[in-house]
Formats: sequence, C-alpha cells, structure tokens
Amino acid sequence: MVERRVIGPTAWFLGGAGLFIGAVAAWLVSQGNPGNMGLCIACFLRDITGFFAGGVTGQGAVAYIRPEIIGIILGAMGAALFTREFRPRGGSQPLVRFVLGFIFMAGALIFLGCTVRAWLRLGGGDLTAIWGVLGIVAGVLVGIVFLKKGFNLGRAKAVAKPLGWVLPVFAVVLLVFAIIAEYGTAPGWTMSTAAGEGPGALSAALFMSLIAGLAIGVVAQRSRFCSIGGIRDAVLVKRYDLLFGVIGLLVGATVVNLVLGQYNLGFVDQPVAHNDALGSFAAMTVATFAAMLLGGCPFRQVIMGAEGDADSTTAVAGMLVGAGFMHWAGLASTPKGLAPAAWPALAVMAAVVLAIAWYGTRKTA
Repeated sequence: MVERRVIGPTAWFLGGAGLFIGAVAAWLVSQGNPGNMGLCIACFLRDITGFFAGGVTGQGAVAYIRPEIIGIILGAMGAALFTREFRPRGGSQPLVRFVLGFIFMAGALIFLGCTVRAWLRLGGGDLTAIWGVLGIVAGVLVGIVFLKKGFNLGRAKAVAKPLGWVLPVFAVVLLVFAIIAEYGTAPGWTMSTAAGEGPGALSAALFMSLIAGLAIGVVAQRSRFCSIGGIRDAVLVKRYDLLFGVIGLLVGATVVNLVLGQYNLGFVDQPVAHNDALGSFAAMTVATFAAMLLGGCPFRQVIMGAEGDADSTTAVAGMLVGAGFMHWAGLASTPKGLAPAAWPALAVMAAVVLAIAWYGTRKTA
C-alpha cells in the first residue's frame, strides 16, 4: 500500500512565497505604511472606499488609494496571462458571494485587519493578534463542518470576456486616479495628505508601493497562496503544502521586523489594534467562516479576480461596499475597542453566514 504524501512538491515553493510576501510587507512598514500593515487586503480596500466616498461614510482618517492593491491585481493578471491561466469565468451564486464579501469585510474591520494582517500583526510582536488567529482557526473548523456536509456554491462557467476584465480594468482606473491625486496640480494636496491624520495618511511612496504590489501579485498568483487554505487543507485532507505559505509569511515578517527594529512584543501600544480579546476572536471567526464559504481568503479572491474570475470580483465588490457601510454605520473598531453596536452586528452576520451555509448544504443534498 502506497503511503499518501501529506507534504507535496509545492510545499517549499509555497513556504518561499509566504516568506517573500511577509518580508515585503514588513519592509513596506519601514517605508511609511502603518505599523504591522504593510499588507492588509481589508484595510487597503477600505482605504480605497474612503478615498471615493469618505465624505459620505465618515472615513476621513482612512482615505487613500493603496497602490499595493493596484500592483497585486496587475501583477497577478500579468502572471496569469503569461502562463495562459487568465480565464473569464463566473455565474456561481454572485449575489451570495457579494454578501459573503460584505460580511468578511465587516468582521475584519471589527478585528482591525484581514486574515493576512492577523499573521503580520503577530509577526510584528502584536500579541493581541493571537485572539484573531484563534478566530481564524475556529472559522476554518466551522466551515469544514459545512464543507463535509456538501456545501457548494456551484461551479463557475465560461462567461463573456469583458466580465473577466472587470477587476483588472478597475485597477487601471485606480492607478490613473492615484497618479492624478499624487502628482496633480492642486496646491498642497496629495494622496498621502488627503486623509489628514490617521492610518490613511501613512504610506510608502506611490511607485515603491506599486512595484512591491506587482511582485506580491506575481508570487501569489503562481503559488496559490491563501492565508486560511493551509489550516483548511491540514484539517480536511491532511495536506500541509498551503500551511507552509502561512508559516513562511509569519517567519518572513518576524525576521524583517526584527532586523529593522520594528518588532514590539506585547499586548499594549500596538499599532491599529485593540485589546478586546473576545471581540477579536468572534469577529475573525465570522469573517473566516465567510471566507471559507467563498473558497478562499480575501487575498485569494483578489488574485482570482485578477485571473478573470467574475465571482471573486463580485466578492471584492462586496468588501468595498461593506467597508463603506461599516464606517457609515459607526460599526468599525478603533484602537480604543469595539463600537457599541458591534456585538449585535456580529450576531446578525453570524446568522446570515449560517443561513447561507445551511442553504448551500441543502441545495446539494
């Protein structure tokens, strides 16, 4: 009897990819990005929403077109085109995916970071991220229960080519706005000052961030990196390749933060973080559960959207709208802690995700 391999040939490649992404993310902090936020899909999409709608949603402190997102999309698109993996596809419950993307963003903004930033916060010495990481594990485990029961949103099919280009075109449009905002003629106004005081005013140089994003996008597309997939595969199918990517991410961020003197071990005085352990755990459990039903973390959704997946693009759209809603409704957390109505909001979101999970299992029964 042949023993099944639990570590495949891609494990070390994924580990190297995670190491690279973590190292670049930590380096971006040294270049001006907010602490432990060299890369955060949720926070960066939130900032983009704030740039265009901040006056309505009350995002004055978080309003900035993050070049890293543009670079990730264009880098992943370029890699997919070069390897002939760019395929316009979709039609698999787009409305449900929009709702799940919305809920993921809501949970991430209560925790203050996506599933990628949870690991990066830990790599910067932020021990409050432990509760978020435990929430990621819990969300994966709950998601696995429904996957084993047959949850499925259906298979994507080939769609009209323009639908596959929505996210890449969006990235190009963002790049035009970013360049105009940064180098426009309005006196005394640039992208880095538009947000005033707050995380949105902290950023690495535009083209430095863009190049870093391009490199991360290529590496993530080729490696299939996912910040929750490693735990899912380890538990569900006893395969550990993707887990090497997460370990690499944590190691890369930790080493570079130590070398650059950015490592701050402890539970207090952590950048853009709060100390509500139960709130962090619950928020990331709900967010990760939503990501499990989507089939991958928000980073993976962005990469797949750049490869022509219209369903993933719809999920990203849900995240953008969710970010605006959370700030408009006053539900996003601050370093002081959770918003007063955060717990009722989490309860509603948990109920919606459970209903979607139940529907997905009944549909395939």
